[in-house]
Amino acid sequence: MPSEMVDWIRDIVAKGIRRPGSPENLATEDFLAKKIEEFGLTDIRREPVDVHYWASTEVALLLGEHRKQIPCCGVPYTAWSPAEGIEAEAVSIGHGSAAELDAVDLDGRIAVMELRFGTLSVPALRSGAHFVHDPHDTIPNGTLHCANWLIENFPAYYEAQQRGAVGLIGILADSPIDGAEHYVPYDGHLKGLPAIWVGRESGAEVIEHVHSGGRVILKSTGSTTRVESHNIVATVPGTGHESIVLTCHHDAPFASAVEDASGLAVLLSLARYFANHSERLQRSLVFVASSGHFHGGIGNRIFVERHRDGLLQNTVAALGVEHIAEEAESDGQGGYRLTGLPELRVLFVDNNPRLLNLLREGVEKWQLDRTMAIDPYLFGPEPPCDSAPFYTAGIPSVCHISGPLYLFDPQDTIDKVRIEDLPRIEGLYRDLIEAIDSIPAEDLRIGLKHHPEDEPHPLPPWFQPPPKTSAGSGEE
Repeated sequence: MPSEMVDWIRDIVAKGIRRPGSPENLATEDFLAKKIEEFGLTDIRREPVDVHYWASTEVALLLGEHRKQIPCCGVPYTAWSPAEGIEAEAVSIGHGSAAELDAVDLDGRIAVMELRFGTLSVPALRSGAHFVHDPHDTIPNGTLHCANWLIENFPAYYEAQQRGAVGLIGILADSPIDGAEHYVPYDGHLKGLPAIWVGRESGAEVIEHVHSGGRVILKSTGSTTRVESHNIVATVPGTGHESIVLTCHHDAPFASAVEDASGLAVLLSLARYFANHSERLQRSLVFVASSGHFHGGIGNRIFVERHRDGLLQNTVAALGVEHIAEEAESDGQGGYRLTGLPELRVLFVDNNPRLLNLLREGVEKWQLDRTMAIDPYLFGPEPPCDSAPFYTAGIPSVCHISGPLYLFDPQDTIDKVRIEDLPRIEGLYRDLIEAIDSIPAEDLRIGLKHHPEDEPHPLPPWFQPPPKTSAGSGEE
């Protein structure tokens, strides 16, 4: 089984860069639908999810009269420059604090900012943990690593726009590796200011040029089109009227293996197993390969809204799976090295005694070392996972996820998948599904912090839309 799951991962990776709405992403939808059909499922639906397909074609940063070229990449969902680029004086805004912004005149200039990533603090994670499984004591006690999906000072982008800047250069100062390719933020909101990322290795040169009063040319061109992507939905019918949802997203920032071809391989394996299971479950299994995770997690948000008054009325649980990952760290030479350990994994789950007991037993049975079961709302109004909308809709939920450093750059390759853990995660979820099948729905709802009748919840910081005062945001 692991070899076949790896083959599926290779097939998905071979599609190429699977950004929301891209031809490669739509081809992945076709692959998933065909594969599920091969398993014998006949109730397969393509539910539309409209996304902005943001396709970068040319990005350049040129310094001074000699036009020295600095490696760079476009910031997702930002505006395009004119074809010839924007030539202007560049000024440093440091980390983008209010004092640093007040100290410069940005009108008609290009802002240069050093990015600050969030951090993953193990003591903070432990403070929200229901249980920790770390039999070999390999989870550190301090900072795990940076949370490079969360750019803490990105709001300065909007402030620079408000102050008349004509472009922004962001230096990836906190990156653990060299290189400018970093697909963050992935909120899906079109923005009004052209912007590029520059790798940490080029930061000092760019800053020195800026401090000398030099001019730059910033070019970021491409196209943005509205595309109908799809949630691929398939059902294994049960004998009763209730259901369990299983989900993983099918889009990715690059030709990514861990993000989330690894989760899709587990989802496909579960679909095949239960489609050919000798005994039908009481509850139907609804498999959702969701679109638009890299578009503000829009796929499962739309799925929840679309089915809130129908399917979800009788959904007793939602199970998400993402990122079966090897741990990597900086190699000190601009790249990564694998540590040989699994990336610290999190199971987001409310304080439900039945689910927690099942998860604790399953994690030990399947030897899923370096696992924390954590309160879903430790990070904010929703957990940082693609199945978050099920939690805030008041559906008992579990999501397996990890956050290795390479998820948002091209180095998310097949060697980063924790291959021996693929069947273990599949086994954990298979056991969990079979156990949940006989647990009364009301028992699963014990300990929920959110309920179906609650008012809508705010988006988390990493998916926040541009402020209303940000003129020319580019939103349709």
